[in-house]
Amino acid sequence: MHSLVILFLSIAIGLAAPAAHAKPLDCTRWYRNLTCFIEDRSIVSTSSSEADQTIITFPAQASHLIIDSSVVFPFSVQLFDALGETTFLTLKGGYIPVVTFRSNRLNSLRIDHTNLHDFTISPVENRNLNTLIVSGNPLAVLPPTMRYLTGLSILDLSNNALESVSLNWFESMANLLVLDLSANRIARVDLLPTLRLPRLKNLWINQNRLRELNHFPGFAPRLHRVRLVENRWSCAWVQRIRAAIWLADVQVYGAEYVCPEKVDGGLCCYDECDECSDEEEAPERRFQIVNVNSAPEEASVELVAQTSPSMARDDEAGDDNRLKQPHREVPEQHHRAAVDRKPPHESRFMETVRQLESTVKRIEAELKDCR
Repeated sequence: MHSLVILFLSIAIGLAAPAAHAKPLDCTRWYRNLTCFIEDRSIVSTSSSEADQTIITFPAQASHLIIDSSVVFPFSVQLFDALGETTFLTLKGGYIPVVTFRSNRLNSLRIDHTNLHDFTISPVENRNLNTLIVSGNPLAVLPPTMRYLTGLSILDLSNNALESVSLNWFESMANLLVLDLSANRIARVDLLPTLRLPRLKNLWINQNRLRELNHFPGFAPRLHRVRLVENRWSCAWVQRIRAAIWLADVQVYGAEYVCPEKVDGGLCCYDECDECSDEEEAPERRFQIVNVNSAPEEASVELVAQTSPSMARDDEAGDDNRLKQPHREVPEQHHRAAVDRKPPHESRFMETVRQLESTVKRIEAELKDCR
């Protein structure tokens, strides 16, 4: 009798279990160093609870997987689990609007121009991911679970649609060396007075909508390079931090080309007109802070225009277009790391990939030496 019951239950469970269908994805082409390209594919990730479950598998031997010009919805934890031995993952172009990250094997994740607007990170500490690049997407909000990525050395969040950032989420990233927040819509950066990013060397925060950045540069005691141009800095703030930049020996990269004549190390700043009534739209007086890297007593402030139109905080088309355009570089300054370039040809893209891999390996070696 008992055996009949067990047999009946086994049959019932087997009938109720979802049907699983394996779907291996082959590489459209291989590149050297076990780099696999999967191009122009449509991938629908199903959850384990769905009746008709499709199990996606990627080539197990690929160390670097590049999914290019494909539609993936969503890029779920099941897809991350299917990556096998892959340590570098690049999602490039196409349409991948939702990504839920969870992986204990990946060292580098790049999400580049995929229309990403929903980015989730599993609330489990991750010490293996050391490079995260999310660039060129309509991503407006970062998840608070960013704090669980404790192994990051390079964090590039440039060219998105972020409006505010909490640096407090990055405090757990003790090895963070590079933080790129440029070309967003950031009007507010939250941080506690006690915050310290002990190893941060490069901070790119240019092309945003910031009026001030509190506790700068004190929150990054080892900061070496910074980009501040093309924001809406308050003149009072710029004058306050000029001495702090000088004493901390921080190199300020870039110059404000919209400010005429002076371009060598200059910053534009904006003050509201005190004489305007509250009912009128207050124009701003635009100043240029000349030679930010100079000694405080040598730096000067020059009035550029008495009645420059105020830069409204509303999303105006012209303003957005200006913010999205990359600023011009002065001849002596270095270009940004190759990881955020957008080469027009495949050969240059692969050169970027190789340089990224080389950078990650070099950073890993430095971290091991420090330990």
